[in-house]
Amino acid sequence: MVDIPSHEAIHVALTELARPTRADTRQFFQVHDLETEGGRPRVFGVLPGEGCWEIYFRPQNEFYPLVMMVDHEGGAWSIRGCRASARARVALSIVSEDLTAQAITQVTGLELTDSWSRGDLRTHPRMRHLGPHAFTRWTLCPEGDLPGEFEDKLTRLLQLTEPAAARIRALADTCDVSILVGYQGYTGQMWGLPIESRDVARIAALGAALDVDLYASGPALP
Repeated sequence: MVDIPSHEAIHVALTELARPTRADTRQFFQVHDLETEGGRPRVFGVLPGEGCWEIYFRPQNEFYPLVMMVDHEGGAWSIRGCRASARARVALSIVSEDLTAQAITQVTGLELTDSWSRGDLRTHPRMRHLGPHAFTRWTLCPEGDLPGEFEDKLTRLLQLTEPAAARIRALADTCDVSILVGYQGYTGQMWGLPIESRDVARIAALGAALDVDLYASGPALP
C-alpha cells in the first residue's frame, strides 16, 4: 500500500483530466467520453499499484476501464502514466445434469455467487419461452466486475478454492468443472493473460478446464 491518501490522488487525476499536461492523457482520454457523476468523470475504482494509486475511469458504452497512475514522491505529486485495463471476470463454474446447486454447495463447502438448478424456471424474460433449465450451473465469481487485473483475480479465486480442491476434483468425474474467464479489453491496447506456474498447478488440482473468452472494442488511438 502506498502512503499517500487515495482522495488526494483522485483529485490529482481529475485535475489532469480537466487540464491535460501529458501526451498519454490526451492520447487515451481524448478519444473516449467517460461516464460522469456530478458533472465530472466518475471514478470507477481505486487500487494500490507499485508505489502509486491506480485511478480507474470507464468510457461510456464500453466495459473496459482507463487507468491513471498517480504517485507522490519527494513531496511532489506526479502522473506516472495512463493505460487501458480490461474488464476481467474470473469464475469457477460447475455444471451438472444430476446435482442441484444446493448439493454442489454442500459438497464443495463454498458459498456460490450465482446458480440455477435443473428444472428451475428461467428468469430472463427473453429466455422464458425455452422452458425450465435442462442442467444445473453453479458459479463462484467473488470479484465480479470490480477493477483488477486478470492474473490477480485468478490467483485470489484459486486461493479461495484450494482448500476444497479434492472435493471439487471428485465432482469433475461427473460434472463439467471450469475456470471461466471473460476478458473485455480495449482494441487500442490489449494485454496478455499471464498465469503463474503455481496457479496452473492449482487449476489442475481442481480437475478444471480453462475457458477464456476474449473481446476487444473501442475507438482507435490517435
